[in-house]
Amino acid sequence: MTLPNATIIYYTANTEKESFEKKMRDNILKQTDLPIISVSRKPIDFGKNICIGEQSVCYPNSFRQLLIGLKEAKTKFCIAAESDCLYPPEYFQFTPPTEDNAYRYHNIWIHFDGRDKFWQKRYVEGAQMCGREYWIEQIERVLDGQEDWKDFQVNPPFIFTTKDKYKWTSENPVLYFKTREGIGFKTGFLDGSKTSIPYWGSAEKVKKEYL
Repeated sequence: MTLPNATIIYYTANTEKESFEKKMRDNILKQTDLPIISVSRKPIDFGKNICIGEQSVCYPNSFRQLLIGLKEAKTKFCIAAESDCLYPPEYFQFTPPTEDNAYRYHNIWIHFDGRDKFWQKRYVEGAQMCGREYWIEQIERVLDGQEDWKDFQVNPPFIFTTKDKYKWTSENPVLYFKTREGIGFKTGFLDGSKTSIPYWGSAEKVKKEYL
């Protein structure tokens, strides 16, 4: 299979347990041979690592970390990866048909710490792909006028507008964890739940293997 002309941008605040984050990174290495740029608050051995130091943990700084990785990459496209997500192999095999739109993986399920089910979510920021130059332009637009490495005083605007967002998917989901170690535990999800999902198996199996 021909791999897309893309670089994985892995960004992390290093707030999760290192044993957990390593399992997330090991899964990425298992699924693909795409080049990796990691941007982290602490040094990690993962692709080409860029350490930003002990900056505050907030969503705007995750945008800044992603931006650093995008600027370091040289490929036409980039694909996001976060430290609390497990990705199936299909996630890394897509080539977007355009460079000026965001393509979000549409099959996302959440595992909440202490619960034995999965809930579906519309999307997560760490499961999308875009033309590198366009992605840089959109993040720079959102960060324009904001003080470096500071949280926004108001909720940040969306990086992409509705017209920018497209979907790609497969039967195998991205699995997103809420462990209580990240920025926040609460997140929206769709009605209904499952005790097992394709590729990853049961919630009990996931807990034993990854948490």
